Amino acid sequence: MITVTSAAGGVGRLLVRQLAAQKVPVRAVVKNTAQAETTRKDGATEVVVGDLRSQDTLHTALAGTDVLYHAAPTQIIDEKPIIDHLIAVGPASGLKHIVFHSVIHPNLHQLTHHHQKDIAEGMLRDSGIPTTVLRPSHYMQNYLEVWEFLQAGVMPYPVSPDSVMGVVDVADVAEAAANILIDPSPHTGRVYDLSTVELTRHEMAEIWSDVLGHKVTAIRIPPSSLTNSLTVLPALASVVGHALLSTKLKSVGHLVRGAQAASNPRDMKNWPADARTAYRTMMTHYDGYGLPAGDLKVLPTLLGHAPTSYEQFARRSAAELGRTTVGSNR
Repeated sequence: MITVTSAAGGVGRLLVRQLAAQKVPVRAVVKNTAQAETTRKDGATEVVVGDLRSQDTLHTALAGTDVLYHAAPTQIIDEKPIIDHLIAVGPASGLKHIVFHSVIHPNLHQLTHHHQKDIAEGMLRDSGIPTTVLRPSHYMQNYLEVWEFLQAGVMPYPVSPDSVMGVVDVADVAEAAANILIDPSPHTGRVYDLSTVELTRHEMAEIWSDVLGHKVTAIRIPPSSLTNSLTVLPALASVVGHALLSTKLKSVGHLVRGAQAASNPRDMKNWPADARTAYRTMMTHYDGYGLPAGDLKVLPTLLGHAPTSYEQFARRSAAELGRTTVGSNR
């Protein structure tokens, strides 16, 4: 049995589907009954509903599990109690291997999310439990949060358009994880960077322009807007102006729907205050310094083929979201 935590997340859902398609028994851990229904449709064999910070939830999740894929939700800041309990009860439950979902460059200790992953990696490394660590870059899918704006001709985001970001397709992360989970032994003790390419948001916007058939302009939204929405007001004129230049009156509906979606990105208003602050701090760092990719040679080896390019991701996403694309792959 393979157990997948955060099974309703972006990687988790695709991972459950990958394993189910290969007839591998999967126990999915989710936080509510709505997510339980979703993961069953994705192919989960068993479902555990609960909070990863609950020892009862972890006991149930680990019982009879051979391999665990563990990814903590973004809004959980202190991961140490969860890792402590995994180490304490995992082997007695039959756990033989952990694949830990970390983050690229966990040594960025000024960022709470990265620092917590570094602490967790060290704890697992010292535990003696066979472990594989995956360090994914910034997800290409993060920019689908502004999908309505992209259709209007703008790409607002709380990171400078000039910052260089290493990115990776969530689907490639899930595929690499599935390959490791099915045969974990060769990967014991290994740490893998999962990065595809480095791009600025200006370069991403150029690709979206080619895919959607109208000019897309990358615009910086202040990272402070993540916790104080009033600070976004000075950028609104630029967003609306570029949208009207690009898609004329067609932009209006997309701008309205985009603004509605942006009012509570990732359901952030329901996160604990420390999680919101940590996320804003992380975006502020990326705004000023970007987030370099890791070793670009690792992911193709784990996949056995070339990873998804940003243009391939954009074309696939537009098609999935019902938008006709133009042109051809570069």
